[in-house]
Amino acid sequence: MEHTTFILKYLRKRELTRAQRFFHPLIKKFNDLDLNIRIYYKNDELNRKLSIRKPQYENLLIGDCTSIEKMMNIYFLLQQTLRLNIEGDVVELGCYRGTSAAVIREMLNQFSSNKRFHVYDSFQGLPDESSFDGPSRLLKKGQLKTSKDNLIGLFRSRGLELPEIHEGWFNETLPTQLPEKIAFAHLDGDFYDSIMDSLVNVYPRLSPGAVAVIDDFCDPSVLDIHNILPGVKKACDDFFADKPEKVQVLLCGGQSQAYFIKK
Repeated sequence: MEHTTFILKYLRKRELTRAQRFFHPLIKKFNDLDLNIRIYYKNDELNRKLSIRKPQYENLLIGDCTSIEKMMNIYFLLQQTLRLNIEGDVVELGCYRGTSAAVIREMLNQFSSNKRFHVYDSFQGLPDESSFDGPSRLLKKGQLKTSKDNLIGLFRSRGLELPEIHEGWFNETLPTQLPEKIAFAHLDGDFYDSIMDSLVNVYPRLSPGAVAVIDDFCDPSVLDIHNILPGVKKACDDFFADKPEKVQVLLCGGQSQAYFIKK
């Protein structure tokens, strides 16, 4: 397990504001009354100070879009493909500010892998949602917009080799800019169309034994938690209806992911 401790370096750290320092003891005293009503912060560090828990917001890494548990899942699945010497490169579809990409780069370094690493993102935020992406619609078009410079800055601050960055919408970049063979893929598209575009283009390039991790996949029949992006599972259900692979649910704290192994 000592090989995974580097992930802790990416934990999100925040200083308390003056108001938070003032209200902490009051909120703690209120929560200690055990009234079946609890006050919590979105930030895990603050919740730990208050001895309260909101699992889906715990252990978030820099950027707040991934967690220790998610990266631990990716670590062990990527490690499997590297140890088995599965042919092909590593890709991440939906890299945002680059936190998970940086951790993946560190994993590749740890195993002295010479696999090329590609990341794909529009850096324009989320695209239009479809009818499959309700009912909560907590994420909207344009949210999660960032800059490629944020990703580059994170990699440089950690002394990491930059990945090959492919900027643009998935339906523009994936058909022509994916590597010929893929050993490991991290699919983080959030919406139905993005995940479907990812699967349609990545699947034929996956080598036998390759692993693909699908972020934000929730199957309420298996694990009914944090199902805010139902389009992810719908895209997988539609795509794999005539495929031999089975999508498996992964628990990651208060959220869930999924993965499949290419046959």
